This record gives sequence, structure tokens and C-alpha cells, in this order.
Amino acid sequence: MKLIAMVLVDPRRAVEEAIGRPRPLVVAIGVLTITALLGAATLPRQLDLLFAALAPTGDLARDLHHAAMEAGLTRIIVVDRLVPPPTLLVAALVLGLAAEPVLSLAEDRRRAVWTVVLLGLAPLMVQRIGELAVAYLSAVGSPPRAGDAVGVAHRFTTGPLLFWWTDSPPRWLVSVNQRFNLITMWGIVIWTVGLKELDGRRLASWHVALPAACLAVAALATWWLSPVVSALLLGTP
Repeated sequence: MKLIAMVLVDPRRAVEEAIGRPRPLVVAIGVLTITALLGAATLPRQLDLLFAALAPTGDLARDLHHAAMEAGLTRIIVVDRLVPPPTLLVAALVLGLAAEPVLSLAEDRRRAVWTVVLLGLAPLMVQRIGELAVAYLSAVGSPPRAGDAVGVAHRFTTGPLLFWWTDSPPRWLVSVNQRFNLITMWGIVIWTVGLKELDGRRLASWHVALPAACLAVAALATWWLSPVVSALLLGTP
């Protein structure tokens, strides 16, 4: 816990300690568990909004439509809250696989590489804290809409949507915002520091380029798979 907290304020010192005492499994369990717990803390608020939005109206056709939507939307909300944002997770996996051959480290340094890579996921905890605050403090319409329940936590943003002042941003901008923002850039900074320390040399352009390229690959992969995963969660063919 100390190491995970330290990497958010002093990445260089945290990376040095991680390299000296590599514990990838402990770091992975710590970061992912805390992120999931913080995400789960918004569930009561979101599910209350969802059930209010889909409450019976007395209109048989509308109530049947709401009943058909409820299970799928509940799954989307629960998975979204319990599974950390996938782009940074995929980027960490790609970076971990790419860093070993690039660095040409000895076999016994593999644990150090993966510990550093997993520490780059620590900013996800900060994102979940911001989403938690926004989910409970944001006002929604009365009666709420189903979209309010699904998206209320995502009103916390650190990406390009900060500069979009009107309602209904284009879908491509929302997609970019989810994948390239201050949280993912924070992860790249941590990985850059980690690669530099593992390499044992001065900061080089590839120390930045490698994690940035891994993030780009992850962004493309998650963008391509997103409609498929959403359809599966909603229960549609």
C-alpha cells in the first residue's frame, strides 16, 4: 500500500524500491482490488437511479420495454464499476510483454519489469475517487433517465471533454476522451520513469515512445472490441 501510494507522488523513488523488492502479484492485487472497491462504491447511487428510471409507468408497452432493458443495463453498470478501465489494463499487458525483449534484462529481472508495469495502473484509483465524488454530488433530472444511471460516474473527466462546453458531444470525442486523458498520461509518466530506471541510462526518447505506442495499440483494441462487449452485456445478438 505504501508503494502504491508513493508512486502517485514520487514515481522515481517508488520505482527504485519496486526494482529492489519486486512484488508484481502483491501490487496487482492491491491496485486492482482498491480500484474495484472504489468503483463498487458508486453502485448504490447508480442502481437507485436505474430503478427509478425504469419504474412502472402504467403504460404496458413502455413497462415491458423497461423490463427488457433492466437486466442488460444492470450488467453494464456492474461490470463498468468492478472492472478497471480496460485501455490502461491492455496497455500494461502489451508493455509488459514488449519491455522484456526491448530491455534485454536477465531472467531474474522479469519480476521487476512487471512490478513497474503494474505500478503504472495506480492512477486508476484516483480516477475512481473522482468518479465516486461526481456520482454522488451530481444532480440529475427528475425523473432520471436510464442514461443518467449508466453515465453519471463518467461525468468525471480528465480528457478532451473538459473543453467541450455544450451538451451531446460527438461519439468519437467521447471515445477519445475515455482512452486519452490525464489518467492514462499519468500512467505513461510512471512507465517512462520505470523504463529509465530499469535501463539504467539517461532518459531516452524510446522510454516515452514505447509506453505511448502500447497505449495507442490498447486504445485501438478496446475501441474495436467495445461494441461487441456492450452487445454481450446487454444480451443482444
